[in-house]
Amino acid sequence: MNDQEYRFSSKIRRILDQDCEDLEPRLATRLHDIRQQAVARHQVSSLRLAGNFGPFTTNLLWSHARSALAITALMLGMIGTYYWNTYEDADDYAEIDSALLADDLPVAAYTDQGFHAWLDRSSSSSQ
Repeated sequence: MNDQEYRFSSKIRRILDQDCEDLEPRLATRLHDIRQQAVARHQVSSLRLAGNFGPFTTNLLWSHARSALAITALMLGMIGTYYWNTYEDADDYAEIDSALLADDLPVAAYTDQGFHAWLDRSSSSSQ
């Protein structure tokens, strides 16, 4: 607050104080009680708006609900991705199995070390 604002507020306070001296005692008491009620109400509302005081405030509940919703969506996405990849891998494995079963070579030929060496040579020569 600068000097000009301070002087202005001091003038207003002096004028209000002078007028308050002329009030009837009953009216002054009533104004005092109303002021106390207003100050108490203001303190309660400012405390409510100041932050999250306790587990039952709406801001805190809303914050937890949003976090829980985000975590749930993330978990569902991860589970969905896992199952999607599992089914894709199963399709690939089924295709490999059907190719092996349709081939003329016996299954033992695929497990032979010489076959793997031949595959490495044939794949490097084709490139």
